[in-house]
Amino acid sequence: MRILLTAAPMYGHVLPLVPISWALRSAGHEVLLVAPGEFPDVAAGAGLPAAANAGGVSMGGMIGFERDGTPAARPADPEGRVRRSGRGFGRLAAHVLERTVRIAELWRPDLVVSEPTEYAGRLVAAHLGLPWVEHGWGLRLSGLYAEAAEQELAPELAALGLPGLPAPRLLLDPCPPRLQLPGVPAAPVRRVRYLPYNGPAPVPSWVHRPRERPRVCVTLGSAFPAVRSELLAALPEALHGAGVETVLATGDDAPAGPLPESVRAVGWLPLDTVLPACDLVVHHGGPGTAMTSLVHGLPQLVLPYYLSDTTVYAQRLAELGAGRWLPPERADAAGVADGVRALLADRGARGAAAGLAEEIAGLPSPAEAVPVLEDVVRKERAACVR
Repeated sequence: MRILLTAAPMYGHVLPLVPISWALRSAGHEVLLVAPGEFPDVAAGAGLPAAANAGGVSMGGMIGFERDGTPAARPADPEGRVRRSGRGFGRLAAHVLERTVRIAELWRPDLVVSEPTEYAGRLVAAHLGLPWVEHGWGLRLSGLYAEAAEQELAPELAALGLPGLPAPRLLLDPCPPRLQLPGVPAAPVRRVRYLPYNGPAPVPSWVHRPRERPRVCVTLGSAFPAVRSELLAALPEALHGAGVETVLATGDDAPAGPLPESVRAVGWLPLDTVLPACDLVVHHGGPGTAMTSLVHGLPQLVLPYYLSDTTVYAQRLAELGAGRWLPPERADAAGVADGVRALLADRGARGAAAGLAEEIAGLPSPAEAVPVLEDVVRKERAACVR
């Protein structure tokens, strides 16, 4: 069986497809992961065959500008921001569609698996008469994303003779049931365990050393660089005063100058190698960070900056008692330090996070999802014979 996997050009969209790809290859199937720009190299770093369906693509550009180059309006309301993002992912699909079709025609897959915001894969599947499966990364996305993408893709849909975006045959859902948002999914759901893959790197030696203070990991994503840099500059002293050891997993924007002895700036590191040695995570609300933190049973302090679906993760974790969140107007160094103190003292938060970790561990592994995907292809072939 040959499986074509498609993703948008962002780490949080490509990396969640790695574990199911490993499982498929281990079962003897062929996979090909397709994404724009440098992301085939990211997939190759995980040991996966990969191909580019476009050159380098800026998702900020796709979302921020219409096809004719004019700036896309910036709505103030949350629903408008979601629709703006959805149209941006629709423009991405239009941009990569021709090349994705060509790759699929040459490689001849039996099944297409796409992440939730990659829309070219599902169009290719419909065009070639193939089944496609959606592989989630956490909380179910608002239907407004696909609705807006479908509007943006009206010319491409018409050219392919499709009335709208096709529905998946199956949803692979890695979100623990208690965390998942309510609502009726667009297809049958198969639960699958969230298996973190955050990239390749050796495990640092300090991870295995005993810690004298509670250890807090701080990672703030790549959005709002000015706000993030200002906060990161003030956080080391504030968290030192809070009595914790801090791991700044913040890439190239770590604070300049000397840091308190309790603060370790580690640059970019795969979170799955760092979090087993931490007691708490402070982050921006990205799905990969939130889900990886839950796998390790860690309470989370989320600073979402009202970006995309990050606020949804922040609110959902707080509702379940596994974390707290600070709106942008309260997310200064003092507010973060206070939130860290409160969460470290909150036994209920630790218990709630541990409970969700147990729920994740009890879900079927990616390897157990492989026969389900095989069955999708088997049924498709039987239907074609009839």
